[in-house]
Amino acid sequence: MCRKVAQSGRPAKNLATFPNGHHLARRLSDGKSHVEIPLKTEQAEIIRKARAGDLEAFRMVHEEYGRRILNFIYRMVDSREDAEDLTQNVFLIVFHELGRLKDEGRFESWLYRIARNEVYQAYRKKRGHPKGENPSPGDWDEPRQDLPDDRPTPQDLILREELGTSIRRVLLQLPPKLREVFVLSVMHEKSYSEISEIVGRSLLSVKTDIFRARRAAREALGQYLEVRR
Repeated sequence: MCRKVAQSGRPAKNLATFPNGHHLARRLSDGKSHVEIPLKTEQAEIIRKARAGDLEAFRMVHEEYGRRILNFIYRMVDSREDAEDLTQNVFLIVFHELGRLKDEGRFESWLYRIARNEVYQAYRKKRGHPKGENPSPGDWDEPRQDLPDDRPTPQDLILREELGTSIRRVLLQLPPKLREVFVLSVMHEKSYSEISEIVGRSLLSVKTDIFRARRAAREALGQYLEVRR
């Protein structure tokens, strides 16, 4: 029995999921719930095999979901080192507990709940909300590029770096209750029902918290949300 989750090298530096200001503006302004996408047949089959103890299938599960969980945890704890350690813990728990999951269709929500629990345990251990190790803006927070083939101008690079830094600052200013729903909704594009299941709160509470978090983000990031013509 494997007792350690295999690592496929260090995670890529770019953990941000915002392509650019265009996409960010749309995600912050529409206020709509994302559609919950059913688990693909091949993914469900991999999870079934992993539940049965297939180590190669579990490696594939880790490969598929590891980066998403790392991103979610990093956005919550603001520390690369802590996020990597907690992600490792999450998949060790998944490895030992996956056999008890009755419905593989609920795997992703179950996985995010485990990640969330690990985050809040880390909060309690530190008796507060960690500030993180202040990585440079270009290290972790540079938004993913979604531009034509022509290379970005120096001004584009500066604006994206500033946007990434501002996003990180906004997240740190949000209380964890709002931060988690903001990350799940805006960055991970989860539906209201998925978020409700992950955080264990009612749909009404989730919708209210997402609205408050988006409003705070729009106010703080307004200068970056103008659509460039």
